[in-house]
Amino acid sequence: MGVLGWELPPFFAGGLGIHTLNLFSILGKIIDITLYIPKFTDKDIHYNFKVKMVNYDPVGSPYERNKEFYQKVMDYNEILINEFDKDHDIIHMHDWITVPAGIKLKEKYRKKLVFTVHSTEYDRSGWFYPQERILKIEKEGMMAADRIIAVSHYTKKIISEKFSINPAKVTVIHNGVKSSLFSSFNKNYDLKNKVLYFGRVTPQKGSKFFIEAAYKVNKYIPSAEFIVAGEGDQLNEIKNFSKSLGLENTVNFYGFVSESESVRLYLDSDVFILPAVSEPFGMTVIESLSVGTPAIISKTTGVGEALNNVLKADFWDTDKIANYIIAVLKYRKLRETLGNFGKLEASRFSWENTALKTLEVYNSL
Repeated sequence: MGVLGWELPPFFAGGLGIHTLNLFSILGKIIDITLYIPKFTDKDIHYNFKVKMVNYDPVGSPYERNKEFYQKVMDYNEILINEFDKDHDIIHMHDWITVPAGIKLKEKYRKKLVFTVHSTEYDRSGWFYPQERILKIEKEGMMAADRIIAVSHYTKKIISEKFSINPAKVTVIHNGVKSSLFSSFNKNYDLKNKVLYFGRVTPQKGSKFFIEAAYKVNKYIPSAEFIVAGEGDQLNEIKNFSKSLGLENTVNFYGFVSESESVRLYLDSDVFILPAVSEPFGMTVIESLSVGTPAIISKTTGVGEALNNVLKADFWDTDKIANYIIAVLKYRKLRETLGNFGKLEASRFSWENTALKTLEVYNSL
């Protein structure tokens, strides 16, 4: 199995890296896997699968949206083609960022091609001026792939309706959560007056709507602290927006947070918020629920299709989101009920299940 990648912990920017590490650490115990990745370090790091460092320095996140990054991706794909081992039976590419190489390698060596769609350009742009050249690459990858894996039915619908792909070609496989890290804690539901947003600070994730909700909650519960954990291309804009609303002492920005630090953040918060404009899955939602922290999510968050014990609102309806936050902060029984039942639901998501279903896709080729 030849997996075409871009990021891998400890050098990563988002969910793509987490998915890559957890999924192939399990699959690597069952089948031979080689992950091709840009050369991000000279250090010898052990993984449960073979990693081949392609002689290219990525210098960028897969979530960047500029001309320079696009060219870096094209350059990486050209080098990747030259360094690929033709003996792999199947090629597995992830998101648009490795599609050009995946298509050419399939044609060159007549290999089966699997394409996991973690997000589309519609999602990453928040449906606001998506880049046509990336949409074109995504569609070419979907057309060339023998099988497509979507991380949610929400994403499968976009693939089918916006890219005109036969839905029979698409298999939905939800992401998992590292239960050993997140689910072994007993949540204390005493009020902490802390509301958490954790993720990339981008239009896609709805960080601005989080600040709008914070402004409305602050009028009723001025002691509540709102935490923004994460980085992104909208960070400075969100900081300025928060300041313009007079929330300098209400909203705190934590910057990048490690996986282990995120556990403490979830535990120390009363409620987690993800008002995403378009979120294909939402691993942070499952992480939050796994430690017992209630979640309020947008109706356009993919993982919501499999959850009943979360509060849902339209991403733009910050009145409703604010009312939900106030209720969770005000009523301990609500926090406890949502937290306990949410944790039970989250236990159904595991990387082991994700790996087994992915293996079924491989075996179907």
